[in-house]
Amino acid sequence: MKNVKIVIADIRQFTCDTEQVLSQIAPRYAKKYKKTKRPKDAQQELVSGFLLKLYLGITRDEQFTCNEYGKPFLTSGNCFFNLSHSEDYVVLAIVDCNVGIDVEKVRTCHEATVKKVFNTRQKEKLLGLEGDARNEKFTQIWTECEALLKLKGTGFGDEWNANNSLVESCDIHTFQMQDYVITCVTEMESSIEIEKYKV
Repeated sequence: MKNVKIVIADIRQFTCDTEQVLSQIAPRYAKKYKKTKRPKDAQQELVSGFLLKLYLGITRDEQFTCNEYGKPFLTSGNCFFNLSHSEDYVVLAIVDCNVGIDVEKVRTCHEATVKKVFNTRQKEKLLGLEGDARNEKFTQIWTECEALLKLKGTGFGDEWNANNSLVESCDIHTFQMQDYVITCVTEMESSIEIEKYKV
């Protein structure tokens, strides 16, 4: 069994000196921070870069390599990681096997997405649900799909229907934190250890 460490950071509580952090994190995250116009999105990039530095020692772009879809991997091959962010939170998953993670603030059920993306089993889970319960279940299923795609390092496309069957074979951990849903997916059986980052 693999042990996945999930670090959860609230960007509202991140009070480190911005310029000092920018000088210490991988340039790709510093560039994203500087190019991003929406302050909350920029803060997400800054915190992402900081978590990678703090937990994995990543300070240089050369420590990354990316697959054809842009999913980053450590060139050292020592472990695997995946990042996600939504509104006020950034989450980082670290484990010694391939991993995908997604965090989403609970959103209104989007029927067009259900029809286009969800498989039959996923659609059945929404039957009979209304209001907040339907929105929470929709968000849960959506994070499962996103985390699976991030595990594979692909996007929604022609191959999604083939990958969709992998939902059944992967180890999926989903939990709710206030009005956010977090899903972590690995191809191997895993347990979850959660750490809330505090400045």
